Amino acid sequence: MNGNSSPRKLFGAIELSGGLSVGRLMWLVALGVAVVALEDAFRWSLQMPGHHGIEAMALLMLARLSCSTPWSATIAGASAAVAAPALGADHGPLMPLFYLLPGAVLDLGYRLRPKPDAFVLYLPLVAALAWTSKPVVRVLANLTVGMQFGSLRSGPVYPILTHLLFGFVGGLVAVLLWRLTERAAER
Repeated sequence: MNGNSSPRKLFGAIELSGGLSVGRLMWLVALGVAVVALEDAFRWSLQMPGHHGIEAMALLMLARLSCSTPWSATIAGASAAVAAPALGADHGPLMPLFYLLPGAVLDLGYRLRPKPDAFVLYLPLVAALAWTSKPVVRVLANLTVGMQFGSLRSGPVYPILTHLLFGFVGGLVAVLLWRLTERAAER
C-alpha cells in the first residue's frame, strides 16, 4: 500500500527464459537489430579492434540466455546480418559472417557448458572466443585470398587479443545482469 512495487510482482509477469514463440522470436530479431544499431550509434574511432564486442556479445549472450532454443544466439546474429545492409552498415563481403559466426560459436559453446554454476566464468570465455571469430575469419581471408583489413595492418595478435578482451567483458556483463535479474525474480 506504500506505492512501491516488489521485485516478485515486477518480474512475476515475465518469464525470463523459455522456448521459441512468436514473441521470443521477435525479441531475438530485435536483439540482432540492436547489435547493428548500437555499433552504428557508437562509431567512435578508438583504434582498438573489437571494441563493439562489449555491446554485441552482451546482446548475443542475452539472446542465448533468454531462449531455450539451441540456436537463439544464431537467430539474433542472423537478424543482425540481415539488418546490417538495411541500416547502412558496410563491412565488406564478409559482413554476414561477422554477425552470424559469433552467435553460432556462442550457441555451440553453450551446448558444451559444464554445470550451471560455472556460467559466470564459462560463458564469458565462450563469448570471448565467439567474438574472436571475427579477426580469425579476417586472418584466414587474408592468408587464403589476400583480402586486406585495416585491423590487421600490425599483425593478427593485437586484434585477436582485443577481441578476446571485449568479447569477455560483454559476455561477463550479460551473465552478471542475467544472474541479478534471476535472483530478483526469485524474491
